[in-house]
Amino acid sequence: MHELFSINCADLAKIKKLPPRDQGHYLPFNTYPHGCPLGGFGAGTIGRSPYGDFNIWHIKVGAHIAEELKACCFHVYQRDSRKTYARTLTARPYTDTALRNFAPPFAAKHARYAAAYPKAKYVFNDPQQPAEITCEQYSPVLPHNYKETSYPVAVFEHTVRNKTAEKIEVALAMSWANLTGWGFEDQRPGVQDNWFSFIKNNQNRRHELRADKKITAVIMGNAGGKRSRTARHEMDGEIGLAVLSDEAVKTSAQTYFYLQGSGAEFKSFTQTGILSGQNPPNLLEQQNYGAAVAGKVILQAGETQKITFLLVWDLPVMHFGAGVNRYKYYTRFFDRGGRNAHTLLQTAARQYPGWSQKIDEWQAEIIRNSQTAKQLKNEKSRQNYLKMLINELYFLADGGSCWDAQTGSFGLLECFDYPFYETLDVRFYGSWPLLKFWPEIELKIMRDFAANIGRSNPQMTRYHFHAEDPLLPLPKNKAARLLCYDRRKIAGACPHDLGSPKQAPFTSPTSYTWQNTNYWKDLNAKFILLAYRDYIFTGNRKFLRGVWPAMRQALAYLQKMDKDKDGVPENSVYPDQTYDNWTMSGVSAYCGMLWLAALRVMHSAAKILGDAPAGKKYAAWLAKAQKTFDQKLWNGKYYNFSTGSTDIMADQLSGQWYIALLQTEPILHNSKILSALKTIYRSTRGKWGLLSGKKRNGQMVEAEQGRDIWVGTNFALCSLFLKNGLRREAEKILNLMAEIIYRRGFFFRTPEGWDANGHFTATMYMRPNAIWSLEF
Repeated sequence: MHELFSINCADLAKIKKLPPRDQGHYLPFNTYPHGCPLGGFGAGTIGRSPYGDFNIWHIKVGAHIAEELKACCFHVYQRDSRKTYARTLTARPYTDTALRNFAPPFAAKHARYAAAYPKAKYVFNDPQQPAEITCEQYSPVLPHNYKETSYPVAVFEHTVRNKTAEKIEVALAMSWANLTGWGFEDQRPGVQDNWFSFIKNNQNRRHELRADKKITAVIMGNAGGKRSRTARHEMDGEIGLAVLSDEAVKTSAQTYFYLQGSGAEFKSFTQTGILSGQNPPNLLEQQNYGAAVAGKVILQAGETQKITFLLVWDLPVMHFGAGVNRYKYYTRFFDRGGRNAHTLLQTAARQYPGWSQKIDEWQAEIIRNSQTAKQLKNEKSRQNYLKMLINELYFLADGGSCWDAQTGSFGLLECFDYPFYETLDVRFYGSWPLLKFWPEIELKIMRDFAANIGRSNPQMTRYHFHAEDPLLPLPKNKAARLLCYDRRKIAGACPHDLGSPKQAPFTSPTSYTWQNTNYWKDLNAKFILLAYRDYIFTGNRKFLRGVWPAMRQALAYLQKMDKDKDGVPENSVYPDQTYDNWTMSGVSAYCGMLWLAALRVMHSAAKILGDAPAGKKYAAWLAKAQKTFDQKLWNGKYYNFSTGSTDIMADQLSGQWYIALLQTEPILHNSKILSALKTIYRSTRGKWGLLSGKKRNGQMVEAEQGRDIWVGTNFALCSLFLKNGLRREAEKILNLMAEIIYRRGFFFRTPEGWDANGHFTATMYMRPNAIWSLEF
């Protein structure tokens, strides 16, 4: 694998982590350290920390659980001519006092971690012990692949190397908890914060040893009950773990062990490298159990051998807050009965070498063909960029991904703090990797948005503080009241999102209630730009023709918000765009620029589809809007924040960013674009990156979000810098983002951003995948 990110585990404790800005809100998600996640799109993911322990569980689709499960780990036995050594393959101690007979961990200084998503590597090498153990782990997340990419499968290829001049014995074991039948407790009921914990239900357990010449496996499930053709509950199903065997690898298994016991079942392994296979005495029906498999090899001096383990979790059902159940996408290729663990293991045993090779080839192609990396001046900059580029892909599986087997609908959360699927104002920045590597998923998402443009939902909904406090009196003023109490969705308005895991994704869109998004000024324009972008980069004319009515309706709805008929919709003196705590009034640079860009692509789309009358109309609208936009906002150096404000907004050229990427006719004069970009860089740059806003006199703006540094926005600006020849500026910002993400402990949990004081907001966020716009 390509070791783009590598760290000695002793250095993990030395990282100066940034604190959350809001201890009460963001603290439950401040779960450092995260490692490269395991599991396919929509399968539910499992996180293994850089130390080697399994600590992050997104196995409930759409929910974040951070919990040490000591039973889920790897173990190593070594024996030379002098003594026997036993260790757990992690580099930090467990806090759980159960399973006290498990061997101690490695010293952190004797362990190293590396990652390039979807692969990670662990190297354990104690100089006092005879073997070096390397684990390369991955799931089959593959580009332009819509089958294996969905699998709930993890592969752990271990390489053991004899460092000595004598013959030694080495054995590895994998133990795992039977999670089937467990439940989940919502720690933060309400619209936001999808933070859960496990409910470790004691139920009848069924463990079965399945062994042949090639594979030794234990299948864990629930005992009793009539077998159904389809699983009915969220954790119904099976978990399977296996070790592959050949002439060199002697395998053994432990079919049961008590999760809350002493770990006495592992004494045989720590003494001989072989699991005894003896069940605990007095097996109890109402008890939590785990299982283990092991492989043992004999190594001659300097010899190397492989021991490969597989893990699968066949848990077909996704359960959501409104009592809705859906089936995971991988069940299109297996049945929905939750009895496919052994089949999944056999599939992985046959195919994993090919998966590994395809991942390596994919990453090599990215590295070899990246035009942005080639533009960067030095090798460190190139490595920083490629490290962020490839590892940000983690979010496509780990970001609460939901993939519905029945409909093909797909969704990623904005983040776990704000658990809304495919938040459109954010996916405008963060959807580039889906378009590049899984375009059919991207097109399905946009078709789902298009299908909802014309729909209405008359359900009366409370917004903002009135959503959090149902007893808070509503304003008497009609306009103010409408912002606090209104229909959930008005026909013509683009939905903010495709739903929430706390409700019913894909059937109940617009779950967000912090602001009333029926009157937002960025969503409809962004929908149009996204739809046209997807056509340009896929060439799918059928898609464009299919969403064209929704694009026209979205534009017409937004055009009605031009109250003074000057050609540009006005912002409504409430946070009516993605900066949802930052108020714009009148014509704004951010929303006005998006409006211009939307008109440009609507004109282009009309020409492509042969809709001459529409094309002529949109060209006239654009000409009028361009004149108004320049007259009201251009001040000779940059575009003012909005009518009546000369503040400098870093994201003022967001619409032009898309126009540059789409390589369509410009909407602004090149000299103005360059002047604005130079002003943004000079005025908003600080020690933490480009601030979202700054006053003309250099002071901070009043709005909290204006004092933030948003990672995705910084990446988008780097893209626009490069499109306009500002390589030095882009390179400095890219290096700064890499410095903060990787030296401040945000790897595999990149946040929305941080403020000028270095306090972060909203980890595991979608917007940072804007980095992939630099590859277009």
